[in-house]
Amino acid sequence: MKKVMIFALAAILALAVTGCRPKGESVSKNASASDIRIGFVGMTLNNEFHITLANGAKEKAKELGVNIDVQAGDQHASADQQLTIIENMLANKVNGIIIVPSSSEGLESALRKCKEAGIPVINADTRLNADIVKSVGMEIPFYGTNNYEGAKLAGQYAAQNLPAGCVTAILTGIEGHQNASDRLNGFKDGAGSAIKVVAEQTANWEVDQGYTAAQNIISAHPDLQLFFCSNDNMGIGALRAVQEAGKQAQIKIIGFDAVSEALNLVESGDFLCTVAQYPAEMGVLAVENLVKKIRGESYKMEIDTGCKVIAKNNVKEHKQYTAQYVN
Repeated sequence: MKKVMIFALAAILALAVTGCRPKGESVSKNASASDIRIGFVGMTLNNEFHITLANGAKEKAKELGVNIDVQAGDQHASADQQLTIIENMLANKVNGIIIVPSSSEGLESALRKCKEAGIPVINADTRLNADIVKSVGMEIPFYGTNNYEGAKLAGQYAAQNLPAGCVTAILTGIEGHQNASDRLNGFKDGAGSAIKVVAEQTANWEVDQGYTAAQNIISAHPDLQLFFCSNDNMGIGALRAVQEAGKQAQIKIIGFDAVSEALNLVESGDFLCTVAQYPAEMGVLAVENLVKKIRGESYKMEIDTGCKVIAKNNVKEHKQYTAQYVN
């Protein structure tokens, strides 16, 4: 009996020493900002758009005086890596996590782990599947672009600036990715009968896959007049294929994201236009509201960070905005 009592006392002392706290306990409103640790799980850091998003988050964390750990997968399709990153962050006892998901549906197990650990989550850029969020039973705010509306603007621009019946191919993002389907549907709805879609192919947001897909489409459709590329990476790959085919005068390219290289291509006339998002704002809002959520303060469940078409008439203005967060 004495041994049992000794072991029990030792266990109690061990808990006291390690500072173990109840699962899901929020940080006090009066706690020092330096006591708050945020995990930022990006889709990738091999794309300027996502670097800008992460930089916005880091700048806001610095302003607020909170600690932030920024990690991401190697490629856009990195759900398995993101799951591992989230597990490690939970093991390191972060107070909250921002997720820019590589898959709208592929992180359910990660969300369940966050729920079990009582760790609040903010969703930025790519919306998590609503049914999965409901099934997990978490309240997860979303801050990002209305991708359908952004792509719809691009479709409307194409309808207004290109010949009726324009022969069009669409390069889409990762299958099952909410942004990919929203941009595909938005563009087609915006352009309506003004375009004739002859090909749709995924290129997984990647430059090299955009290049290969565009090569195949140009070969199959020599009368092609337009590529709508659901992000600038794929558009840059498609441009290379168009140039190699000697069809720059025939085939126009519309991108999405307004990364620096795409802005240069709009300025030079190699891209007809691109659609600007505001990724830095997503990062800023995610950190600001996650800190509020951690402290038990009120926060907004959803914020549309906005978008607009960038063409030659406004590209210089947007380049100045983007430069703040790229370097």
